[in-house]
Amino acid sequence: MRALPATLPVLFLCEISFLLGHGLIMTLLGVRMSLEGFPSQMAGLLMSSFSLGFVAGSYWLEKRIRSVGHIRVFAACAASLAVTAMLHGLWINPWAWLVWRLIGGGATAGLLMVMESWVSGESSNDNRGRVLGWYMVISTTSLAGGQWMLNLADPGGPVLFSVVGMLFALSLVPLSIHRIHGPSRHHDVTPRKIRLSTLYRRAPVGLVGAFTGGLMVQAFFAMTPYYGQEIGLTTAQTAKFMAVTTLVALVAQWGLGRVSDRLDRRRVILWMAIVMTVTGALISAAAGASFWLLLAIACGHTAMLHTLYSLSLAHTNDWLEPEEVVAANAKLMIWYGIGSVIGPFSASLVMQAAGPDGLWLFLGMAAFALAMFVMVRLHGERGKSVEQEPFVAQPVMETPHFAEIDPRYEPQQLELDLEGEEEHTADAVGGRQGVR
Repeated sequence: MRALPATLPVLFLCEISFLLGHGLIMTLLGVRMSLEGFPSQMAGLLMSSFSLGFVAGSYWLEKRIRSVGHIRVFAACAASLAVTAMLHGLWINPWAWLVWRLIGGGATAGLLMVMESWVSGESSNDNRGRVLGWYMVISTTSLAGGQWMLNLADPGGPVLFSVVGMLFALSLVPLSIHRIHGPSRHHDVTPRKIRLSTLYRRAPVGLVGAFTGGLMVQAFFAMTPYYGQEIGLTTAQTAKFMAVTTLVALVAQWGLGRVSDRLDRRRVILWMAIVMTVTGALISAAAGASFWLLLAIACGHTAMLHTLYSLSLAHTNDWLEPEEVVAANAKLMIWYGIGSVIGPFSASLVMQAAGPDGLWLFLGMAAFALAMFVMVRLHGERGKSVEQEPFVAQPVMETPHFAEIDPRYEPQQLELDLEGEEEHTADAVGGRQGVR
């Protein structure tokens, strides 16, 4: 840690406090909604509103960071999160919670953009891999630690919401007491734009995989605590379930990433989807047998689930020119965000119709649809191949700016453009636009 640029240890202290609070409130809301008797579709709608706010905040707050600076945006977002977290405990109303989650999603996007663009601005090709390693370990362990904190108090009371608010507020302290002025380096290189249709032609499995990843990951985080309460898990068991299934992603990403460096990533994604389909079918039976069997099978499922976006991103990058990477990654993140909005509410509707086990039915169906899509693409392959870039793991919570920390590329500032006009680069990509 001492070898890192001077401002990064301070920023990582902010990250720990913020992600402890975020991990706690993600699990707490699912448990509390079940205790309050909220219908499953309302629970899903509330979590989808967070994703909608996240996507909107990703667009609007990026410009505010450039306008007023990193520290001011961080302070505003952390304060907003602290207030909305405590409002959840003061006013138990699903429609009010809908507004709080929408605001919370936007503020969360702002905090993550500040941290990740800051890390990018303080990194270089010489140290970016080391910085990325610290960032991944801190993000994953902090999220898991926050979920363990569900055991600190009764989730049916206001105490845990106050704890979340305090953690968000405390994330401001390290920045406030150190004399720092944001990242020391700024990059203002405009990346080459790329149309969505062109991106799909080049790497359809990457784009569909990113959408499916958002659909499944956010449905899992949103509805699993609710599911645990509905099947009779204790608060301690629910916290343990969420923490362990989050931590397993840290190991799985590195293992599956190394495998994908040696094999066609599409085939790795196919086998991941098959594993998720099978475990999704088995997990309902495991829940009726024992908690530990449920946890073991769920870990097999989530190991694949939390790695899906990373492999989809890596596969897409294999088919891009270096100057197209940032713009293309942003489009993948948009589709991940769209899936994040749709996933929780869709899962809640399936749970309403099929009971708590509908969560795993939904996840299994999504994985099965992805497996069928990849099989069709592989069947239509005509022997085209490409030299794959080394896999770079992603934290469990991916954001639009995380690609800037990727050690394969120098960071670039991105202005998102949904219309995405591509420059004429057909000759540059040549024969790489075959069937994939």
